[in-house]
Amino acid sequence: MHSLCITSGKGGVGKTTLAVNLGIAMARGGKRVLLLDGDMGMANLNVQMRINPEFTIHDVVRGRKNLSQIVIPTEYGLDLIAGGSGIAELSELGEHERQNVLHGLEEIHGYDILIIDTGAGIGDNVIRFILAAERTVIVTTPEPTSLTDAYGIVKTVLARRETRGKALKLLVNCVVSGAQARDVAARLNSVTSRFLHEGLDCIGSIPFDPLIQKSIMAQKPHLILNPRAASARHIREVATRLADDRGIGIKNSLGGFLRALFGSG
Repeated sequence: MHSLCITSGKGGVGKTTLAVNLGIAMARGGKRVLLLDGDMGMANLNVQMRINPEFTIHDVVRGRKNLSQIVIPTEYGLDLIAGGSGIAELSELGEHERQNVLHGLEEIHGYDILIIDTGAGIGDNVIRFILAAERTVIVTTPEPTSLTDAYGIVKTVLARRETRGKALKLLVNCVVSGAQARDVAARLNSVTSRFLHEGLDCIGSIPFDPLIQKSIMAQKPHLILNPRAASARHIREVATRLADDRGIGIKNSLGGFLRALFGSG
């Protein structure tokens, strides 16, 4: 199983919406996809799909359920692990408690790709996800504040020795043209190359589309409601590039990813 982080330097750039729709596109392309909500403060992957989870990862931390019991099959061909404060709590457990929680996680298997929707910003938990994942997609928009915050998270990530050599990819959302997307990617790449000595691989762009906001309000994925929209086509193209990317390492189980996330002791 390959692991992919979807993250951003600031909120409101469409990160969670893209995580849901990229997952659906990959699932429809034949991949077995598991979505993990890694936003500790405002876990909302389930909200976008109008799913009311009976159990979340919080129940795993508290010992009420094991991980396999909280995986939620969805009508969109992928599975979901709903988030909450449990992930943050897991990082704060004592070693004995943590080993109890992590025990048996290797039983979760059968997926091709794990997509993690992180919180926004450069908090410790976001960085922890990026370190554990094989690849990271940083979502930005053309807005100056979004670009500044995107540079901030790239700088923070690259300052960590463990992230050197990891695949950092850029996805530009809400563009009005292909030329604008190329300009945004070129500007950010210029700054990161000059000051951080590292380039970003632009995986694609998504055009601004009011239909996406309507799908959020309807709690129905954009690819389902508006499959013929130009923005939906762009999402599918990005999903294909990510799913077919060969520049990644050895597959790990979900348990292996979580052990990398929190440490096996």
